[in-house]
Amino acid sequence: MNSLYVVFILTSYLFGTVNFAILFTSFKLGVDIRNLGDHNPGATNVFFNVGKRLGILVAILDGLKGFIPLFFARRAGVPDAILLIIGAVVILGHDYPVFYHFKGGTGISTTAGAALFFAPGESIMILLFVTLIAYSLLFLKNKRGGSFSPLEIGESIGYVCFLLFLFSPNVSNVTKIFYFLAVLIVVVRRFDRVEQLFSRNNTGYDQEQSTK
Repeated sequence: MNSLYVVFILTSYLFGTVNFAILFTSFKLGVDIRNLGDHNPGATNVFFNVGKRLGILVAILDGLKGFIPLFFARRAGVPDAILLIIGAVVILGHDYPVFYHFKGGTGISTTAGAALFFAPGESIMILLFVTLIAYSLLFLKNKRGGSFSPLEIGESIGYVCFLLFLFSPNVSNVTKIFYFLAVLIVVVRRFDRVEQLFSRNNTGYDQEQSTK
């Protein structure tokens, strides 16, 4: 493999490991975002438990993490096959950062940024649709109550939309493969997060029982 491609791949992973949620929350509040809310070091947790503006800023920067490496790689003449690897690797960097013991965010914003690079029109349509659904459900929850998570439902709908594009004749094979890889990585990370939350809750329960 061309040494330039290797540099782009490694740099993209390292770029993905930069966690703005952790950095900004630590700078603003002096606390670790992983100790707040759902303990996820991502934009959504920052949005609800630190500040809406900061959460939006983190989401934008996480999205740029997915877009920028691909943009410069294409400018350098990197072929589509390597672009696919770069797109997947930057998401892996966010989800499994070596500097945070391989426990990062879920990679939604980073995936969206990379998707905008591969298929801007289709990705914008999906993002607008998912945003509309998520905020409609959030409004419904605030009005009527309930235990469901509007954002997680919106994310799930987004995964389905991405996968449906695998059957579209107007989407390139490169984009289809990226969509599939991105959804696979994010879904696997989501299961990891659920497992971590269960482990955290069980540990807390065990500690509570031991004090009785």
